[in-house]
Amino acid sequence: MLSHDAVPATVRALGWTSFLTDLSSEAIYPLLPAFVKGLGGTGVDIGLIDGLANAIAAVVRLFAGRLSDRIGRRPLVLFGYGLSAVIRPLMGLVATPIGVVVVRAADRFGKGIRSAPRDALVTDLVESGMRGRAFGHIRAMDHLGAAIGPLVAMAFLLLFPGRERTLFLAAVVPGLVTLAVIWRFVHDPLRRSAHEVPEAAAPDRLTGPQKTLLGCVALWALGAASEQFLLLRASDLGVPLAAIPLVWFAIGLVKSGVARVAGPLVDAMTPHRALVAGWLLFAAAYAVLAITVGAVAMGAMLVVAAAYGVVEPSERALVASLSPAGRHGSGFGWYAFVQGVMALPAGLAAGWLWEHGPAGPSQAFALTAVLSAAAACLLMLSRLATPVRPVA
Repeated sequence: MLSHDAVPATVRALGWTSFLTDLSSEAIYPLLPAFVKGLGGTGVDIGLIDGLANAIAAVVRLFAGRLSDRIGRRPLVLFGYGLSAVIRPLMGLVATPIGVVVVRAADRFGKGIRSAPRDALVTDLVESGMRGRAFGHIRAMDHLGAAIGPLVAMAFLLLFPGRERTLFLAAVVPGLVTLAVIWRFVHDPLRRSAHEVPEAAAPDRLTGPQKTLLGCVALWALGAASEQFLLLRASDLGVPLAAIPLVWFAIGLVKSGVARVAGPLVDAMTPHRALVAGWLLFAAAYAVLAITVGAVAMGAMLVVAAAYGVVEPSERALVASLSPAGRHGSGFGWYAFVQGVMALPAGLAAGWLWEHGPAGPSQAFALTAVLSAAAACLLMLSRLATPVRPVA
């Protein structure tokens, strides 16, 4: 188990910002489809919300990561969280579906600004042998907030039925607390030495190992479709609609617990080996989902959640180890960009197979299993375990 003192105070503070932000976001997100429908929106509007938001976040992450290598991490982390804190509660004031799209897109714009600089800041603050612990801690807090958020929404709406707008407006409270935590406890480390500052002529140049990792990540992400399909499968297996938030809570809780435990294991195994193991676990769980139903399938969903708990800190620790000194922000920007870009074709492929494939959901899950196993095999055959030296 990761002890409280195993990571720097700034990393612990970033964990709390992730917890509060995801609690706020996930209290709102599950309610948006019904909210949009109530405003007269259509399925196209609902699809546009996440499609546009994810595309914006992916592009912004790339540029924000590169910029953070030059101006420091904290200004962009503070601005990104601050933008979301101000924008997200405005969901309670919108009157049209397009208003929902605009608010959600602006919220994700803030996420795009802060994500890569935050991960780069974590890399700056910890030694290479502790990065798994640090990223595992932050991902654990992130998923814990995501698990609790829907429960907060359920409790609020049981007490105040039909008051979704009030709940949306109340999201300003955790947002303001998040900003206070960043302002007080999150700081850039001491000024980096001159050899760690990237060359102005090539701020986004990728090394060979970085390109190899990004190729493997792209292949895996192409199969890692939205987890909404897991909830859809749970519904198909007979889980009542009212209990679906409890399934989401269980998935988030497993992710959080496994990420907390997996962090030290990532450091012990090396991120390269840990990521291979995580992707293989992910592939195995989806293979089970493709061929089984009932309680076994429900158990496989929790294994998928456990796989995420291993994969996320492993990916970030490996991105950090492969990024040349002074270019960690750029490295994380490219990593987030590739994942974000692949989310759209992944969702479209899974959705088409779900609706029109000869085997329906089983075929969609089988595709995920195959692509995840392929990504793991390619990564296993690569030589990414050897750290790169800083670019001169």
